[in-house]
This record gives sequence, C-alpha cells and structure tokens, in this order.
Amino acid sequence: MQSKILVGAKEFMNALKSRALAATQSLYVQAMTFEGDSAGESLINLMIHSPAKDKRLIIDSFSKVVVSDHFVFGARYLKDSKFRAEVHNTYHLIDKARSHGIQVKFINPTGPMMLRYPLRNHKKMMIVDQQYAFIGGINFSEHNFEWYDMMVELKDPSTSDELSKDFLQTWKGVNQSKNISVNSNQLFFFNGIKSERMYEEFFDLIRKAKKNILVISPYISDPLLPILMEKAKSGIKVDIISPEQNNKGFFYNYLIAQSSEGQFNLYHHPGMFHLKAILIDSRKLIFGSSNYDLISYHFEQEVVVVCQETSLIQEFITRIVRPMKEISKPYFPNGVSSIKSKMILKIVSKLSHILSRSFLKPA
Repeated sequence: MQSKILVGAKEFMNALKSRALAATQSLYVQAMTFEGDSAGESLINLMIHSPAKDKRLIIDSFSKVVVSDHFVFGARYLKDSKFRAEVHNTYHLIDKARSHGIQVKFINPTGPMMLRYPLRNHKKMMIVDQQYAFIGGINFSEHNFEWYDMMVELKDPSTSDELSKDFLQTWKGVNQSKNISVNSNQLFFFNGIKSERMYEEFFDLIRKAKKNILVISPYISDPLLPILMEKAKSGIKVDIISPEQNNKGFFYNYLIAQSSEGQFNLYHHPGMFHLKAILIDSRKLIFGSSNYDLISYHFEQEVVVVCQETSLIQEFITRIVRPMKEISKPYFPNGVSSIKSKMILKIVSKLSHILSRSFLKPA
C-alpha cells in the first residue's frame, strides 16, 4: 500500500482536489464539522466541479448545533451578526450542493433536549473512486484549517473499498464496530458505545510495545493513559506531545496532573494542534480520527488505521515527529499532584460509563 503524509489543510486540500477532479465514479466525503466559511465553501465548490457520478457528503449533526466552537442557540447568535451569517451560510452551502446533484445527509440527530449530544460520529474520511482514501483529523471549518493537523492519503483499492463500505453503512444509519486486516494493515471501526471489546484489541497493540511509544494528541486521557503509565513503569520509553494552548483546558490540566508522577515524558507543543497519532517501536503507526480520550471511547464513532508501511512511517518521523519535537518544550513536573483534576476525570469517566450503558443507544 502506497501512502502519503499530508501536513496541514493546504496540502490536504491540494491532494483532495487532484483526486476529486480526476474522479469518474464516486466521491464520498465525511466529516464531523462542516461550516459556512471559506473552508466549507472550498469543499462544496470542489465537489460541484468533480466529474464523479456519485457524490455524497455526510455531516454529523454536531454542525447543526455548534458552529465555530459556539452553540448555535446561544447568546452569541443574538449578539454577533457575523456568527449568524456563518450559521445561515452553512445551510446555504448545503442547498447549493444539493442543487448541483450532491447528496447530503446529516447523521446522529442530537434528539430532544440534546440528550443524544454525546453520540457523535467523529470520522473524517474521503474516498475517491474506491481507489484513493484520505484519513486523519481535518474538518471543514476555518479554525480547523488553521490548526496544525495531518491527513494521510492511502493509495490502495482494498483499503479504500473497506472505507467506502463503512461510509455507505453510515449513510444507511448503521454504525459499525469492526476490525479487519487489509494488506498487512488493520482498520478499526468503532461505533461508540458498543466498542469496548474492540478497544481492548486496539489497546493490546500498545501493551505489546517492546521499546518505545510516542503519542501525539490534544485530548489524551483514560482509558489509554493508565495503559501508557503501566508501560512506562515497566521500562518502556513513553513520550506524549500535547498542545500547550489547549482549546479544552480540562484535558490539559489532567495530563499535567498525571505527569507529576514522572512516569512518562510530556512535551508541550506551542499553540493548538489537532493531530492524533501513535507510533509504536518505530514500526507501527496508528492514525485516524480518535483522540484516544474517554469521549471517543464511550460515545463517538471513529476510524483508525494501524499501518506498518515502512516508507510512510519514515515520512511520519521526518515530517511530523522531528519538527514537532524540535519546537516542543519538555514539561518538568513540579511534584505537586492536582487532586482536583484527577477527581473531575474520575467523575466524568464514571458518568460517561453510566450514560453510555443506560438510556443512550446508537441510532
């Protein structure tokens, strides 16, 4: 399987444009966030100009209630005319897409009183002619485009075919929980609240590390973090790169609190990033949509690829790991444990466990 690292939104969109404009049969695009700004407009215009016969766009219903990290039905909507314009333009772009023959579907409705709000489809993937696929963390909004992030282009018909099948299942309203091998690589499809066994298979990959583990994620937490800490205790070198300016301060505080125990090496990357990846023994690269946090674990549908392609791993090390480590600062624990952050995490984790196994059921 030939693959390519795409660093940042510009590189990603240029690659997607090249494939989409050469498409003949199908162009499938799925994202959690789609907004009525320049990023959303660029996607719709690209899909309109693609000659593919079957063009479909899946958007999670998150984008019906949250725009630019603000709830649509809130004070900002009343006070900020630019915000209202962006909300309105989101639906205008959807109408424009449909008027040009693009099928658009919102999935995972939030339900009455937004009780189903946690159950999000967090996948970001694009499949072209079932020959090329793009997997990673980039959504279609300006602030997502500005964050440091990565997509991986997979040039493999077998992998693209499996991703296409998952896309069409999602289109039908079916969230898969599935682990399959494709050309010596693995694809994990997590359906949110019924993927506990699948996650254990995924975590076994971490547990089998022999020398070192590198995790890059803005929101890492339980249940992965305790596994990493156990591996660090056993002598495995564990490095974690996380943003110093995190848009979700809770995860930042919790990671700081856990690092005070001195079991793993924490590096603070300047600014916010949205990239998520795990490198095991420099031999297995894990990438996709999951943040490896308790929200992904309990509620969200995710897609993750486990790749052993030597050339891709080397490119990842050269283009992602080395530059990120060069500008990241080691965090040195001050010996003070944040009991508050740890207690909050335990409470949130317990509530998530209860909710995911009670009245919240997959659509």
